[in-house]
Amino acid sequence: MRWTVRTTGTRFWVGASTLGELGSPARGIRPLEVAPDGSATLGEPVEVGSNPMFLAWGAGGVLAIVHELGDGLVSTWTVDGDAVRPLAAPSPTGAADPCHVVVDRGSGLALVANYSGSRVSAHRLAPASAGGPAERVASVDFAGDGPRRDRQLAPHPHQVVPDPARGRHLVPDLGADRIRVVRVVLDAEGAPHLAHDERDDIRLRAGSGPRHLVVAGDVAVVANELDRTASVVDLVTGLERSWTAIGAPVASELGASAIRMTRAGTVLIGDRALDAVQVLRLGGDGDLEHLATLPTGGRHPRDLELTHDERFLLVADQQSDSIAVFELDASGVPVGVVETIATPAPGCLARE
Repeated sequence: MRWTVRTTGTRFWVGASTLGELGSPARGIRPLEVAPDGSATLGEPVEVGSNPMFLAWGAGGVLAIVHELGDGLVSTWTVDGDAVRPLAAPSPTGAADPCHVVVDRGSGLALVANYSGSRVSAHRLAPASAGGPAERVASVDFAGDGPRRDRQLAPHPHQVVPDPARGRHLVPDLGADRIRVVRVVLDAEGAPHLAHDERDDIRLRAGSGPRHLVVAGDVAVVANELDRTASVVDLVTGLERSWTAIGAPVASELGASAIRMTRAGTVLIGDRALDAVQVLRLGGDGDLEHLATLPTGGRHPRDLELTHDERFLLVADQQSDSIAVFELDASGVPVGVVETIATPAPGCLARE
């Protein structure tokens, strides 16, 4: 089926690896326009520093970028059309391999998950003085491990997700099989801090390896990388209510990656073991039903994102240097790839 009534498209910025470790080395980030009919136009790369692997939007066209390096960095930029200009110089996160960033709407801080550094760090978007850095103003370090000695010797925070109904952020920790609960708080002088109490953590099954999640009201749906399952977590009680396999069992060191959910309740999960998108439905009873496995035509689906009208799903296949564009039916289920876009080592699809 082809949609015919559309008025506006969706613009993305593509984060990518410049190191050439998985896929070809990219030259920077680049804009991507998806038209109402699903056709795509890729802009020229913009150099923003080494390994700009994840991007997040703040207010007023500000873009926060994490540079996934052994000495992690955060930088911020202003975007106007295709013009990208530095706002704040790169600032150290104080930890290794930052892999995700989100902008906290209340404080205006960029919150960063440092995968190998066992840390969430908080950074100002704008510099304190002209030409200054995206200063780190707070951080919290985690402790713990899991049963997979090849992957879980230490905490590995993989994402930071707002939970606005409860005034907090949720941090899937692949290394310790927990969803960490972090709050941005101000002290008596108004300085920001990150608060974390292990007693608030949501514990998942041992060896599951939570990587990314989405919040849907009073539940979260969690993509578990290590055992290729999806969990439903009750955010009120802090309990893992249920879980289901995301696809056929397969022997692989890779598993679930990014997760998105449509307004209709369709859950979409990248599956690097099968180079596919796994499609599930979140029912009114809070249970998940597996609907389909759809190959992307590429390799290593690292990130997923929907167009604003939810008629197309984009999948960043890092290893094959490509982005797959899926058309979705009226219920939010992908029906097939309508276009494949060539671009080096895409790792993130940041929707404007």
